[in-house]
Amino acid sequence: MRRALQVGVGVACLAGLAAHRLGPPRLSLAGTEPEPRAASHAPEALQRAVRYSRERERLWLAGTAYGLATGLLSVSSGAPGRLSRALESRLSPRLRTPAFILIWSAQDWLLGLPLAYYSGYVVEHRYGLSHHTRRSWLTEQLKGVAVGTVINTPLLTGFYALVRRFPRTWWLVVSALALPFTVLLAGLYPVLIAPLFNKYVPLDDPKLAERVRAMAEREGVKVSQVLRMDMSRQTSKANAFFTGVGRTKRIVLADTLLDGFSPQEVEVVVAHELAHQVHRDTLKLVGLSGVGTFAGAYALHRIFPTVLRRTRTRTGSASLGEVASLPLVELVASLFGLLAMPLANAYVRRLERSADAYAVRLTGNPRAFISAMRQLQRTNLSDPEPPAVVRLLLHSHPTIGERIRWAESQAHDFGHSS
Repeated sequence: MRRALQVGVGVACLAGLAAHRLGPPRLSLAGTEPEPRAASHAPEALQRAVRYSRERERLWLAGTAYGLATGLLSVSSGAPGRLSRALESRLSPRLRTPAFILIWSAQDWLLGLPLAYYSGYVVEHRYGLSHHTRRSWLTEQLKGVAVGTVINTPLLTGFYALVRRFPRTWWLVVSALALPFTVLLAGLYPVLIAPLFNKYVPLDDPKLAERVRAMAEREGVKVSQVLRMDMSRQTSKANAFFTGVGRTKRIVLADTLLDGFSPQEVEVVVAHELAHQVHRDTLKLVGLSGVGTFAGAYALHRIFPTVLRRTRTRTGSASLGEVASLPLVELVASLFGLLAMPLANAYVRRLERSADAYAVRLTGNPRAFISAMRQLQRTNLSDPEPPAVVRLLLHSHPTIGERIRWAESQAHDFGHSS
Protein backbone atom coordinates (compact mmCIF):
# COMPACT_ATOMS: atom_id res chain seq x y z
CA MET A 1 0.00 0.00 0.00
CA ARG A 2 2.84 2.39 0.80
CA ARG A 3 4.42 2.17 -2.65
CA ALA A 4 1.06 2.41 -4.43
CA LEU A 5 0.16 5.46 -2.36
CA GLN A 6 3.40 7.14 -3.35
CA VAL A 7 2.55 6.56 -6.98
CA GLY A 8 -0.95 7.86 -6.52
CA VAL A 9 0.56 11.03 -5.17
CA GLY A 10 3.54 11.49 -7.44
CA VAL A 11 2.18 10.26 -10.73
CA ALA A 12 -1.48 11.05 -10.38
CA CYS A 13 -0.29 14.47 -9.29
CA LEU A 14 -2.52 14.67 -6.31
CA ALA A 15 0.20 15.60 -3.90
CA GLY A 16 0.08 15.79 -0.16
CA LEU A 17 -0.45 12.21 0.94
CA ALA A 18 2.56 11.00 2.83
CA ALA A 19 3.29 7.33 2.62
CA HIS A 20 3.23 6.75 6.39
CA ARG A 21 1.09 9.70 7.46
CA LEU A 22 -1.78 10.80 5.23
CA GLY A 23 -2.29 14.50 4.96
CA PRO A 24 -1.48 17.67 3.05
CA PRO A 25 2.02 19.14 2.90
CA ARG A 26 2.83 20.22 6.43
CA LEU A 27 5.79 21.98 7.96
CA SER A 28 6.75 21.42 11.56
CA LEU A 29 9.48 22.47 13.92
CA ALA A 30 10.83 18.98 14.45
CA GLY A 31 10.51 17.84 10.87
CA THR A 32 8.63 14.96 9.29
CA GLU A 33 11.55 12.73 8.52
CA PRO A 34 12.68 10.36 11.25
CA GLU A 35 15.05 12.95 12.65
CA PRO A 36 15.84 11.48 16.04
CA ARG A 37 15.42 13.34 19.22
CA ALA A 38 18.50 14.72 20.47
CA ALA A 39 20.71 13.93 23.25
CA SER A 40 21.95 15.98 26.11
CA HIS A 41 25.62 16.91 26.25
CA ALA A 42 26.49 13.81 28.28
CA PRO A 43 28.72 11.57 26.14
CA GLU A 44 26.57 8.47 26.78
CA ALA A 45 23.37 10.28 25.77
CA LEU A 46 25.04 11.72 22.68
CA GLN A 47 26.34 8.30 21.66
CA ARG A 48 22.86 6.88 22.12
CA ALA A 49 21.40 9.58 19.88
CA VAL A 50 24.07 8.96 17.26
CA ARG A 51 23.41 5.19 17.34
CA TYR A 52 19.69 5.78 16.95
CA SER A 53 20.27 8.16 14.04
CA ARG A 54 22.58 5.79 12.21
CA GLU A 55 20.17 2.90 12.75
CA ARG A 56 17.27 4.94 11.35
CA GLU A 57 19.38 5.87 8.33
CA ARG A 58 20.40 2.26 7.71
CA LEU A 59 16.76 1.23 7.95
CA TRP A 60 15.80 3.92 5.46
CA LEU A 61 18.41 2.61 3.04
CA ALA A 62 17.29 -0.96 3.62
CA GLY A 63 13.65 -0.03 3.10
CA THR A 64 14.43 1.87 -0.08
CA ALA A 65 16.55 -0.96 -1.49
CA TYR A 66 13.94 -3.53 -0.48
CA GLY A 67 11.15 -1.55 -2.12
CA LEU A 68 13.09 -1.17 -5.36
CA ALA A 69 14.12 -4.84 -5.34
CA THR A 70 10.61 -6.15 -4.72
CA GLY A 71 9.29 -3.78 -7.38
CA LEU A 72 11.84 -5.02 -9.90
CA LEU A 73 11.11 -8.65 -9.05
CA SER A 74 7.37 -8.06 -9.32
CA VAL A 75 7.75 -6.50 -12.74
CA SER A 76 10.16 -9.14 -14.06
CA SER A 77 8.13 -12.06 -12.70
CA GLY A 78 5.17 -11.48 -14.98
CA ALA A 79 2.82 -11.50 -11.97
CA PRO A 80 1.07 -8.23 -12.94
CA GLY A 81 0.04 -9.63 -16.30
CA ARG A 82 -1.18 -12.90 -14.77
CA LEU A 83 -3.24 -11.07 -12.17
CA SER A 84 -4.72 -8.77 -14.81
CA ARG A 85 -5.72 -11.73 -17.01
CA ALA A 86 -7.23 -13.57 -14.05
CA LEU A 87 -9.37 -10.54 -13.21
CA GLU A 88 -10.45 -10.15 -16.82
CA SER A 89 -11.98 -13.62 -16.78
CA ARG A 90 -13.82 -13.05 -13.51
CA LEU A 91 -14.88 -9.40 -13.27
CA SER A 92 -16.68 -6.81 -15.36
CA PRO A 93 -14.51 -4.15 -17.03
CA ARG A 94 -15.49 -1.49 -14.47
CA LEU A 95 -14.27 -3.58 -11.55
CA ARG A 96 -10.99 -4.84 -12.98
CA THR A 97 -8.90 -1.73 -12.37
CA PRO A 98 -9.95 -1.09 -8.75
CA ALA A 99 -9.68 -4.82 -7.97
CA PHE A 100 -6.14 -4.95 -9.36
CA ILE A 101 -5.16 -1.85 -7.33
CA LEU A 102 -6.62 -3.30 -4.14
CA ILE A 103 -4.93 -6.68 -4.53
CA TRP A 104 -1.56 -5.27 -5.55
CA SER A 105 -1.61 -2.65 -2.81
CA ALA A 106 -2.42 -5.28 -0.19
CA GLN A 107 0.50 -7.38 -1.43
CA ASP A 108 2.82 -4.36 -1.23
CA TRP A 109 1.74 -3.64 2.32
CA LEU A 110 2.18 -7.24 3.46
CA LEU A 111 5.63 -7.45 1.88
CA GLY A 112 6.68 -4.28 3.69
CA LEU A 113 5.10 -5.15 7.04
CA PRO A 114 8.05 -7.01 8.64
CA LEU A 115 10.48 -4.14 7.99
CA ALA A 116 7.86 -1.59 9.07
CA TYR A 117 7.36 -3.51 12.30
CA TYR A 118 11.07 -3.69 13.03
CA SER A 119 11.62 -0.03 12.19
CA GLY A 120 8.48 1.46 13.69
CA TYR A 121 7.99 -0.79 16.72
CA VAL A 122 11.12 -2.74 17.68
CA VAL A 123 13.69 0.01 17.18
CA GLU A 124 11.49 2.73 18.67
CA HIS A 125 10.92 0.62 21.78
CA ARG A 126 14.61 -0.24 21.99
CA TYR A 127 15.38 3.46 22.40
CA GLY A 128 12.42 4.17 24.67
CA LEU A 129 10.63 6.40 22.17
CA SER A 130 7.47 4.39 21.46
CA HIS A 131 4.47 4.05 23.77
CA HIS A 132 2.68 1.63 21.46
CA THR A 133 1.73 -1.90 22.37
CA ARG A 134 1.93 -4.40 19.52
CA ARG A 135 -1.83 -4.26 19.26
CA SER A 136 -2.04 -0.47 19.13
CA TRP A 137 0.81 -0.30 16.62
CA LEU A 138 -0.89 -2.81 14.33
CA THR A 139 -4.24 -1.06 14.77
CA GLU A 140 -2.69 2.20 13.63
CA GLN A 141 -1.11 0.48 10.65
CA LEU A 142 -4.46 -0.99 9.67
CA LYS A 143 -6.11 2.40 9.99
CA GLY A 144 -3.49 3.79 7.63
CA VAL A 145 -4.16 0.99 5.16
CA ALA A 146 -7.91 1.63 5.36
CA VAL A 147 -7.55 5.37 4.79
CA GLY A 148 -5.04 4.77 2.01
CA THR A 149 -7.40 2.31 0.36
CA VAL A 150 -10.35 4.68 0.49
CA ILE A 151 -8.32 7.52 -1.03
CA ASN A 152 -5.87 5.71 -3.24
CA THR A 153 -8.13 3.20 -4.99
CA PRO A 154 -10.40 5.79 -6.65
CA LEU A 155 -7.39 8.05 -7.17
CA LEU A 156 -5.49 5.47 -9.20
CA THR A 157 -8.65 4.19 -10.88
CA GLY A 158 -9.28 7.75 -12.05
CA PHE A 159 -5.68 8.06 -13.18
CA TYR A 160 -5.98 5.01 -15.43
CA ALA A 161 -9.34 6.21 -16.75
CA LEU A 162 -7.75 9.54 -17.69
CA VAL A 163 -4.80 7.84 -19.37
CA ARG A 164 -7.17 5.74 -21.47
CA ARG A 165 -9.44 8.71 -22.26
CA PHE A 166 -6.62 11.12 -23.09
CA PRO A 167 -3.67 8.95 -24.20
CA ARG A 168 -1.64 11.92 -25.51
CA THR A 169 -2.53 14.66 -23.05
CA TRP A 170 -3.29 12.78 -19.82
CA TRP A 171 -0.23 14.30 -18.16
CA LEU A 172 -1.66 17.80 -18.63
CA VAL A 173 -5.10 16.80 -17.33
CA VAL A 174 -3.72 15.02 -14.30
CA SER A 175 -1.32 17.88 -13.51
CA ALA A 176 -4.21 20.35 -13.65
CA LEU A 177 -6.13 18.30 -11.06
CA ALA A 178 -3.27 18.30 -8.55
CA LEU A 179 -3.76 21.75 -7.05
CA PRO A 180 -7.53 21.63 -6.37
CA PHE A 181 -7.25 18.13 -4.93
CA THR A 182 -4.42 19.14 -2.63
CA VAL A 183 -6.34 22.18 -1.39
CA LEU A 184 -9.43 20.02 -0.84
CA LEU A 185 -7.40 17.46 1.08
CA ALA A 186 -5.76 20.19 3.16
CA GLY A 187 -9.21 21.35 4.25
CA LEU A 188 -10.56 17.89 4.96
CA TYR A 189 -7.48 16.38 6.60
CA PRO A 190 -7.83 17.95 10.06
CA VAL A 191 -11.56 17.28 10.14
CA LEU A 192 -11.88 13.77 8.69
CA ILE A 193 -8.49 12.03 8.67
CA ALA A 194 -6.34 13.30 11.55
CA PRO A 195 -8.94 12.43 14.25
CA LEU A 196 -8.71 8.79 13.19
CA PHE A 197 -5.16 8.64 14.54
CA ASN A 198 -5.14 11.09 17.45
CA LYS A 199 -7.49 12.87 19.78
CA TYR A 200 -7.61 16.66 19.40
CA VAL A 201 -9.09 18.76 22.20
CA PRO A 202 -9.06 22.51 22.93
CA LEU A 203 -5.99 23.61 24.84
CA ASP A 204 -6.66 23.27 28.57
CA ASP A 205 -4.58 26.37 29.37
CA PRO A 206 -6.83 29.28 28.31
CA LYS A 207 -4.11 31.88 28.93
CA LEU A 208 -1.64 30.09 26.67
CA ALA A 209 -4.33 29.52 24.05
CA GLU A 210 -5.22 33.21 24.05
CA ARG A 211 -1.57 34.24 23.89
CA VAL A 212 -0.99 31.93 20.93
CA ARG A 213 -4.13 33.10 19.12
CA ALA A 214 -3.30 36.76 19.77
CA MET A 215 0.24 36.31 18.47
CA ALA A 216 -1.13 34.75 15.29
CA GLU A 217 -3.71 37.49 14.78
CA ARG A 218 -1.09 40.22 15.26
CA GLU A 219 0.77 38.64 12.35
CA GLY A 220 -2.38 38.55 10.22
CA VAL A 221 -3.12 34.83 10.60
CA LYS A 222 -6.62 33.84 11.72
CA VAL A 223 -6.77 30.57 13.60
CA SER A 224 -10.02 28.73 14.25
CA GLN A 225 -8.69 26.64 17.15
CA VAL A 226 -5.63 25.98 19.31
CA LEU A 227 -5.64 22.24 20.01
CA ARG A 228 -3.83 19.72 22.18
CA MET A 229 -2.99 16.38 20.53
CA ASP A 230 -2.42 13.18 22.48
CA MET A 231 0.92 12.40 20.84
CA SER A 232 2.12 10.75 24.06
CA ARG A 233 -0.20 7.84 23.29
CA GLN A 234 2.20 6.90 20.51
CA THR A 235 5.59 8.38 21.32
CA SER A 236 7.59 10.54 23.68
CA LYS A 237 8.67 12.79 20.79
CA ALA A 238 7.46 16.39 20.69
CA ASN A 239 6.07 18.44 17.82
CA ALA A 240 3.74 21.26 16.79
CA PHE A 241 2.20 22.28 13.49
CA PHE A 242 -0.44 24.28 11.67
CA THR A 243 -2.96 22.28 9.71
CA GLY A 244 -6.03 22.97 7.60
CA VAL A 245 -6.97 25.88 5.36
CA GLY A 246 -9.53 28.65 5.72
CA ARG A 247 -12.08 27.85 8.39
CA THR A 248 -10.34 24.60 9.32
CA LYS A 249 -6.96 26.25 10.01
CA ARG A 250 -5.73 25.37 13.48
CA ILE A 251 -2.58 25.21 15.58
CA VAL A 252 -1.85 21.77 17.01
CA LEU A 253 0.47 21.34 19.99
CA ALA A 254 1.48 17.86 21.07
CA ASP A 255 0.89 17.07 24.73
CA THR A 256 4.53 16.01 24.91
CA LEU A 257 5.49 19.55 23.89
CA LEU A 258 3.10 21.21 26.33
CA ASP A 259 4.10 19.00 29.24
CA GLY A 260 7.85 18.95 28.62
CA PHE A 261 8.63 22.49 27.47
CA SER A 262 8.45 25.82 29.29
CA PRO A 263 5.84 28.44 28.22
CA GLN A 264 8.60 30.51 26.60
CA GLU A 265 9.82 27.48 24.65
CA VAL A 266 6.28 26.66 23.54
CA GLU A 267 5.84 30.27 22.42
CA VAL A 268 8.96 30.22 20.26
CA VAL A 269 7.89 26.88 18.75
CA VAL A 270 4.50 28.40 17.86
CA ALA A 271 6.27 31.46 16.42
CA HIS A 272 8.28 29.13 14.17
CA GLU A 273 5.09 27.47 12.95
CA LEU A 274 3.45 30.86 12.52
CA ALA A 275 6.31 31.90 10.25
CA HIS A 276 5.34 29.18 7.79
CA GLN A 277 1.85 30.66 7.63
CA VAL A 278 3.02 34.25 7.28
CA HIS A 279 5.53 33.26 4.60
CA ARG A 280 2.88 31.08 2.87
CA ASP A 281 5.32 28.18 2.93
CA THR A 282 2.59 25.55 2.64
CA LEU A 283 1.37 27.18 -0.57
CA LYS A 284 4.96 27.26 -1.80
CA LEU A 285 5.25 23.53 -1.16
CA VAL A 286 1.94 22.90 -2.92
CA GLY A 287 3.27 24.89 -5.86
CA LEU A 288 6.56 23.02 -5.77
CA SER A 289 4.74 19.69 -5.70
CA GLY A 290 2.67 20.89 -8.66
CA VAL A 291 5.81 21.69 -10.63
CA GLY A 292 7.32 18.35 -9.64
CA THR A 293 4.11 16.58 -10.60
CA PHE A 294 4.03 18.27 -13.98
CA ALA A 295 7.67 17.40 -14.66
CA GLY A 296 7.26 13.83 -13.40
CA ALA A 297 4.06 13.20 -15.34
CA TYR A 298 5.56 14.59 -18.53
CA ALA A 299 8.72 12.52 -18.06
CA LEU A 300 6.58 9.43 -17.48
CA HIS A 301 4.59 10.22 -20.61
CA ARG A 302 7.77 10.49 -22.67
CA ILE A 303 9.76 7.65 -21.13
CA PHE A 304 7.15 5.03 -20.36
CA PRO A 305 6.37 3.86 -23.92
CA THR A 306 10.04 2.96 -24.41
CA VAL A 307 10.19 1.23 -21.04
CA LEU A 308 7.06 -0.77 -21.87
CA ARG A 309 8.41 -1.88 -25.24
CA ARG A 310 11.49 -3.29 -23.54
CA THR A 311 9.60 -4.99 -20.73
CA ARG A 312 6.36 -6.03 -22.43
CA THR A 313 7.11 -9.73 -22.38
CA ARG A 314 7.71 -9.53 -18.62
CA THR A 315 4.98 -7.13 -17.55
CA GLY A 316 2.26 -8.32 -19.91
CA SER A 317 1.31 -4.67 -20.43
CA ALA A 318 1.33 -2.95 -23.81
CA SER A 319 0.36 0.58 -22.71
CA LEU A 320 0.27 2.85 -19.69
CA GLY A 321 -3.53 2.72 -19.77
CA GLU A 322 -3.51 -0.95 -18.75
CA VAL A 323 -3.62 -1.41 -14.99
CA ALA A 324 -1.03 -4.20 -15.23
CA SER A 325 1.49 -1.39 -15.75
CA LEU A 326 0.98 -0.22 -12.13
CA PRO A 327 4.02 -2.03 -10.62
CA LEU A 328 6.25 -0.61 -13.34
CA VAL A 329 4.77 2.86 -12.80
CA GLU A 330 5.51 2.46 -9.09
CA LEU A 331 9.10 1.53 -9.81
CA VAL A 332 9.70 4.45 -12.19
CA ALA A 333 7.93 6.90 -9.85
CA SER A 334 10.06 5.70 -6.93
CA LEU A 335 13.21 6.41 -8.91
CA PHE A 336 11.92 9.87 -9.82
CA GLY A 337 11.19 10.51 -6.15
CA LEU A 338 14.68 9.47 -5.07
CA LEU A 339 16.26 11.79 -7.62
CA ALA A 340 14.07 14.71 -6.60
CA MET A 341 14.35 14.23 -2.83
CA PRO A 342 17.71 15.99 -2.23
CA LEU A 343 16.56 19.07 -4.17
CA ALA A 344 13.22 19.19 -2.37
CA ASN A 345 14.92 18.79 1.01
CA ALA A 346 17.36 21.61 0.21
CA TYR A 347 14.45 23.92 -0.59
CA VAL A 348 12.58 23.01 2.60
CA ARG A 349 15.73 23.61 4.67
CA ARG A 350 15.74 27.18 3.34
CA LEU A 351 12.15 27.64 4.47
CA GLU A 352 12.99 26.24 7.89
CA ARG A 353 15.95 28.58 8.37
CA SER A 354 13.75 31.53 7.46
CA ALA A 355 11.10 30.34 9.95
CA ASP A 356 13.76 30.07 12.68
CA ALA A 357 14.85 33.66 12.03
CA TYR A 358 11.25 34.86 12.10
CA ALA A 359 10.54 33.08 15.39
CA VAL A 360 13.52 34.69 17.09
CA ARG A 361 12.66 38.15 15.75
CA LEU A 362 9.00 37.81 16.75
CA THR A 363 9.66 36.62 20.29
CA GLY A 364 12.89 38.53 20.81
CA ASN A 365 14.05 35.51 22.77
CA PRO A 366 16.91 33.56 21.16
CA ARG A 367 17.63 31.97 24.54
CA ALA A 368 14.18 30.31 24.52
CA PHE A 369 14.83 29.13 20.96
CA ILE A 370 18.16 27.59 22.01
CA SER A 371 16.65 25.86 25.02
CA ALA A 372 13.75 24.59 22.87
CA MET A 373 16.23 23.11 20.40
CA ARG A 374 18.17 21.44 23.19
CA GLN A 375 14.97 20.07 24.65
CA LEU A 376 13.97 18.73 21.23
CA GLN A 377 17.38 17.11 21.11
CA ARG A 378 16.84 15.37 24.40
CA THR A 379 13.27 14.46 23.56
CA ASN A 380 13.73 13.28 19.98
CA LEU A 381 17.12 11.59 20.23
CA SER A 382 18.63 13.62 17.38
CA ASP A 383 22.18 13.48 16.24
CA PRO A 384 23.11 17.18 16.42
CA GLU A 385 25.92 16.80 13.87
CA PRO A 386 25.09 14.07 11.33
CA PRO A 387 27.48 13.31 8.45
CA ALA A 388 27.32 15.88 5.65
CA VAL A 389 26.08 13.37 3.08
CA VAL A 390 23.21 12.35 5.36
CA ARG A 391 22.32 15.96 6.04
CA LEU A 392 22.34 16.91 2.36
CA LEU A 393 20.45 13.89 1.05
CA LEU A 394 17.96 12.99 3.78
CA HIS A 395 17.27 15.94 6.06
CA SER A 396 14.46 18.39 5.34
CA HIS A 397 15.49 20.51 8.36
CA PRO A 398 18.77 22.07 9.43
CA THR A 399 20.50 20.03 12.07
CA ILE A 400 19.96 20.84 15.73
CA GLY A 401 23.62 21.86 15.98
CA GLU A 402 23.28 24.32 13.09
CA ARG A 403 20.13 25.85 14.56
CA ILE A 404 21.66 26.30 18.00
CA ARG A 405 24.84 27.87 16.62
CA TRP A 406 22.80 30.29 14.52
CA ALA A 407 20.65 31.31 17.50
CA GLU A 408 23.75 31.78 19.67
CA SER A 409 25.10 34.18 17.04
CA GLN A 410 21.87 36.18 17.33
CA ALA A 411 21.66 36.18 21.11
CA HIS A 412 24.06 39.11 21.50
CA ASP A 413 21.84 41.32 19.23
CA PHE A 414 18.97 40.81 21.66
CA GLY A 415 21.04 41.37 24.77
CA HIS A 416 21.08 37.65 25.66
CA SER A 417 23.87 35.17 26.15
CA SER A 418 23.43 31.48 25.46
